Amino acid sequence: MELLGFSGARAPRASGVTTRAQAPDLAAKKRPSQARSRRTFEALVEACAWLLAERGYAGTTTNHIADRAGVNIASLYEYFPGKDAVVAQVADRLVDRVLGRLAEGVTRVLDDGEDRAVRSWIELIYDTVARERALIVVFVYQVPYTGQIPSIQTVGARILDFSRAIRTHAGGFVAEDFSSATLHLVVNLVTSTIMQLVTEPPDDVEPSLLLDELTVRVEDWIRGAAPLRSGGA
Repeated sequence: MELLGFSGARAPRASGVTTRAQAPDLAAKKRPSQARSRRTFEALVEACAWLLAERGYAGTTTNHIADRAGVNIASLYEYFPGKDAVVAQVADRLVDRVLGRLAEGVTRVLDDGEDRAVRSWIELIYDTVARERALIVVFVYQVPYTGQIPSIQTVGARILDFSRAIRTHAGGFVAEDFSSATLHLVVNLVTSTIMQLVTEPPDDVEPSLLLDELTVRVEDWIRGAAPLRSGGA
């Protein structure tokens, strides 16, 4: 299942870029134990995140990362086998931030009551993804091994857990026959629509109008008032 669009690069791969047949080394060599080494480790990861957002995946090198972090290249290779392992750490933190913000927003969604619960849930996901747009675009369209990063592989299950928590506390707002399979479909619909809206916003429609329409259709499905329809009808 593709949730939040994290399934790997969609753009054509250029020659020489890592492919699945050439599995990248995504694990750090070692984890720092002392405060000073932890600061160096985190500085390298933060530098990589900034560079990916500013220069893109292909435009970021280990030398760039070390320079941005203010350390020598030997320090980078003390902790990482290469760029891809640092990129994987950036992905870990991106996933944690996104899911952390969603978890923090659950109470607000539930407190908004039945009339605004679905819209609040959709807005929460949209706002969270929009805040991370620069990095998300890199992982969706540029990094060729996004789907192989362990933290990315867990996104689907964790988003579903978040949505189940809301469903559990929604009470009579959710139709009695609202199944787990339907929840999967709803979550995929919402996250894939929002991912496209954030990464490739349309020129002819305001995002708020699309979120309005998405809210209406999801509410119909959740409340059991009508089956979800495709297209503009």
